[in-house]
Amino acid sequence: MFLNIRVTWPAGLGINSTADIITNIFAYLGYYIITDIEYESRIKWWVNYFDIFISDKRVFLTQTCDVIFAFNRESLEKNISALKKGGVIFCNKKIETTLTPDIKNIIEEKNIQILSFEINDAYDNTYLLALFAYYFDIDTSVIEICLSEIFARKGTATIEANIKIFQNAYKNLSFEKSLDKIWKIAERREVSYGNKMVASGAIDAALEYYSAYPMTPASTILTEIIASKKVTYLQAEDEIAVINSALWASFTGARSMVGTSGWGFALMSEALSFAIQAEIGIVVALSQRAWPSTGTPTYHETGDINFALNPTFGDFDHIVLTPSSLEEAYYFSGLALNLADTYQTIVILLLDKQLSELSGTIGERPSIEVRRGDVLENPPNDYKRYALTSSGISPKVSVGTPNGDFIASSYEHDEFWATSEDSENKKLMTEKRWKKLEYFFQKEGISWFEVFNWNAKKMLIVFSATSYTAKEFIQDNSEYGMVVITFLKPLDERLYDVLKDKQEIIFVENNYSGQLENYICGQFGLRFIPWLKISNLRKYDLFPFYIEDFNTLIWK
Repeated sequence: MFLNIRVTWPAGLGINSTADIITNIFAYLGYYIITDIEYESRIKWWVNYFDIFISDKRVFLTQTCDVIFAFNRESLEKNISALKKGGVIFCNKKIETTLTPDIKNIIEEKNIQILSFEINDAYDNTYLLALFAYYFDIDTSVIEICLSEIFARKGTATIEANIKIFQNAYKNLSFEKSLDKIWKIAERREVSYGNKMVASGAIDAALEYYSAYPMTPASTILTEIIASKKVTYLQAEDEIAVINSALWASFTGARSMVGTSGWGFALMSEALSFAIQAEIGIVVALSQRAWPSTGTPTYHETGDINFALNPTFGDFDHIVLTPSSLEEAYYFSGLALNLADTYQTIVILLLDKQLSELSGTIGERPSIEVRRGDVLENPPNDYKRYALTSSGISPKVSVGTPNGDFIASSYEHDEFWATSEDSENKKLMTEKRWKKLEYFFQKEGISWFEVFNWNAKKMLIVFSATSYTAKEFIQDNSEYGMVVITFLKPLDERLYDVLKDKQEIIFVENNYSGQLENYICGQFGLRFIPWLKISNLRKYDLFPFYIEDFNTLIWK
């Protein structure tokens, strides 16, 4: 079974709860779910929509929907082209009576059914849920449970009012039900969303300090950190204050993290260079959106790959992780803290609007052991904070440890931290910092990519939430395989062995210039392999990849 439900409403009306209730209903019934929310940055009355993709097997994004919940006429008119033939519209009867002749023609041509209710109060969502539950013959107790959960924060009176309206509306309905009754197929599945998984993963991995200036689409990481009441946090006045406060926390030995998007990340650039020189570990959650400048701030694009790979000035190495699922968002957040602590460098958790705001059912959360790196509890009298070691990683101390005094300076320094412009010292310190990430994957015992359908001659190269839909495509097109990138930097040289004998590799990314393609091809010299065809699937229209976009590969 695959069902896509679109909830569409004017901005500012606060209808997100309807989508949340529908999501929870199907999670309660044991289905797999992912969602896609699209909304304009203009605050009032422009059209938003929330797609809920539901399946008993696997989930992916598609441009079409089976059901529309419409909360005003303009929202219905803008979204009706996405509704499939034989689809269903749930709406207030007032909307139905104001439809234009053009919309009525589309409804007739597509054999669309309109199920409406005469609504004269502010509870449109609850009445429409009654229509929905009746049409699909869903157990009403499930609806009532989910109404109670979503409205719990508003108090008992609100819960009781909504349940009463639902019950009264439902018992007065009488029309032909869908042939596809929605049954309970499994135990209830847990639902979460990308930024919440990032926050939860960091908290469970002993995050001690978080700082951010609210910036779409990273803002809700801060929201979840605050709601947890488990982490010291600062909502600072700008991103310069954000990164510097977090570096001070890291300097004391605290596990620290910041969150931002590209514009804010640009303001952090100078401090990130300082972190590399002073060898202070810090995690930056960088959630991409459509730029340049203010751009289209609430929409999707992955144009900050180059920026994440080269986040500041100087000659240095660092780590960039790219989670591709909700479960990885959780795990990689904790892993990023471990890597920042262990290697005493900057770690960028590269997200995007799609993954940050994607909700869905989640499987088992991978556990992660907290690793603090090489910390001296009893440093010697001649403690060298920047000691030249074979690994390039010098032992650190927590601030206040006896004999552990040192200065974290932006200047080049010797082993003790004293400023130095000595030529030989500069050479040794540069080599020390680069040595940290040598043989990184062998030391960590991990791979930075995952391969699906290994023997396929055509390989898609994808990352982030695009993997959900790409996985669906290769399920139905066995000549294609898929490599999901989970570490952008350092590069794992083993990927070359996966790709070198393929017939074609197709880079899939949401930007115009092919930043992922240029980076990986340049690092591995893939364009010099004569039998290897390199192609791409690029999209930069503000929206994520849908299954229809992948289907164009087989139509070429």
